[in-house]
This record gives sequence, structure tokens and C-alpha cells, in this order.
Amino acid sequence: MSFDESLREVLLQTDDLEWVEKSLDGLSHKMLWRDPETEASIALVRFEKGSGIPSEHKHASNQFMFCLSGRYVYLPTGTTLTKGSFYWNPKGVVHGPTRAEETSILLEVYDGPHYPERPSFYDNDEDAR
Repeated sequence: MSFDESLREVLLQTDDLEWVEKSLDGLSHKMLWRDPETEASIALVRFEKGSGIPSEHKHASNQFMFCLSGRYVYLPTGTTLTKGSFYWNPKGVVHGPTRAEETSILLEVYDGPHYPERPSFYDNDEDAR
């Protein structure tokens, strides 16, 4: 979804949106908003228990996540997101791999494009957006 300047308010009922599976096994999302010019975005992401990001990676913009439920762990550092946790990963910082110790739902915000180049854990460019 992108912002239409003729609209003043937008309301989404996230329960009415379908989870869209990504090419990374166990990961799905509900895209809430995306700016087509800057590629900034807001989405709900769901990692099924046992899934996660399998390798180190970095982002082309700042990544912000708020944990709504579950237990999501950054393996090298032990940083653990649980309900109510807010996480900020600055642009260009290498992090991961990760694992969901419980099925985890995160509100994920990027202030620009997700990746400088498509990571190997996705098999298509759209999943890396």
C-alpha cells in the first residue's frame, strides 16, 4: 500500500488482512504501508517457531521492530525480543542470524529500502522489499 495524498486518514483492520508467505520458510507478513519513492515501509511480520533469518546481513536503512508476541532471538548477541520489546538496528550494522523460540509477531518499520542487495536467503527481489 502506498500513501495517496488525497486521503487524510487510513484505517486498516489487520485481522482482515491475509498473511503473505515469503520465500524464507516460516516467515510471512502483512504489509501495512510502503512509500514507493523512498521504499520506507511498515509491516507486521510473523516468524513461526523455529524459523528465523539464517545468516548475517545488514540493511540499507534503519530497522525498527516492536514485539507484539513471542520470543525472537539474535543468536550471536543473545538480544531477545519479547512482548513489549522495542529494537532498533541502525543502517549498515551487521546482525543475525536469528531464531524464533516461539511464534513471534513483530511490527517492523524501515525508514528506507530494506537491503543494499538481495540477501541469499530470499529467492526473489519482491521478498527482499
